[in-house]
Amino acid sequence: MEIIDDVERGAWLGPRMYRLGGWARVGSVAGYGFEAYARVLHPRPTGGGAWESRRWSDVATAAGKVMHPLVQWERLLDLDEPRGGTSDVGYLDPQVLAALAPLLRVQTATPDDALAAYWVGGTGQGLVGRSVTIDRYDYVLAQTDTAELAEPGWGRHIGFRTDEPPQLLWPEDHAWVLATEIDWDSTIVAGSRTLIDSILTDDRFEAYPVDENSDLSWNGDTINRRTTSSPASQES
Repeated sequence: MEIIDDVERGAWLGPRMYRLGGWARVGSVAGYGFEAYARVLHPRPTGGGAWESRRWSDVATAAGKVMHPLVQWERLLDLDEPRGGTSDVGYLDPQVLAALAPLLRVQTATPDDALAAYWVGGTGQGLVGRSVTIDRYDYVLAQTDTAELAEPGWGRHIGFRTDEPPQLLWPEDHAWVLATEIDWDSTIVAGSRTLIDSILTDDRFEAYPVDENSDLSWNGDTINRRTTSSPASQES
């Protein structure tokens, strides 16, 4: 992984994010016009253990809530305001990215030429390089490849202490986009139907099909509503 100054390579994505239905739509962070989309839920933080075992569904079962494509983490905790709990908002576990990388690799003609975009207001603020504006955020770009992302240690190549997943990732042929919105508790993968099906059928992930107009705001979860005056689950 290497920081690059060729920021024009990121210019294509912004126009694809035009917010037809508002900032919280899937297409507004991963781009409109892809064949299919998957929402990958961020594993819930615990004191340890493999990321595969940290499931939203466990919390939903304990709280008597319903898992569905637009589920919101705080709704599962029976909280009355967004971001009232902890669910790794804006952060995709590098282990999950490593597991996704081989699936992404086989669904692009340019697997060895990918761009990772780091938001300058977050992990990217410590990176030295030109920035590009994509939609409403500024990013520093780093060139990488999908094989590298499947192995630990790539973060140190650009100055991170540990692997820090990018907010945006795409191959040079623009076959897919992986997007982690800084205010969301999940990551969107946009691409071909074949790619999305490979993610949805892999039980390592808690993933759901969504479409480009799906509402992932706090109000998008219309199924799980607060039923008590206190959180139904203290797990976070």
